[in-house]
Amino acid sequence: MAESLTDTLTGLYSIRLNFTRTDTQETGSVSQTATKLLNYEITDGDGAGEADLVFSDTRTIPANTVEVINLLTLTQQTFEVAVPYTFRQVRLIRVINNETAANRRLLIGADPGRPQSTYAMEVGPGSEFSAINNVDAWIVTSENSELQIANPSSVAVSYSLYILGTSTQAMGGSGSGA
Repeated sequence: MAESLTDTLTGLYSIRLNFTRTDTQETGSVSQTATKLLNYEITDGDGAGEADLVFSDTRTIPANTVEVINLLTLTQQTFEVAVPYTFRQVRLIRVINNETAANRRLLIGADPGRPQSTYAMEVGPGSEFSAINNVDAWIVTSENSELQIANPSSVAVSYSLYILGTSTQAMGGSGSGA
């Protein structure tokens, strides 16, 4: 059995946002389109703009249930060994809804007692949610270590989860909870 596993992270995460505004008037219509391309470079390490811990998984959440993911106690099977993940700071959280059929959505940050009414973000079929703070990261504490994902659909939904961050204890700072 392996005693340790080492990953080296180097990458560039990009988001393209397209905004279109169309004004319709009696004489015709005018459309304006603006594109904003945001690049976030995250390199290997535990300093500003760096990450040394990468978690990725494809999961299936049953219908009408809530999954609670604790960033301080994640584990994943790798080469038949349970590898622990303890995120002390988080730089990127990305959730991709792998389903493409209608009415198969996910709710991010859902209240377990009210998964259909209280949530921070809805991720529709084929869509994704990303939260990035590649400068000073979000400091993870026991009070804010849970990521909640709910499936209010009547069928199971498959999704991909990516978390990038650091395993080192935060030295203070102005990060907010993830």
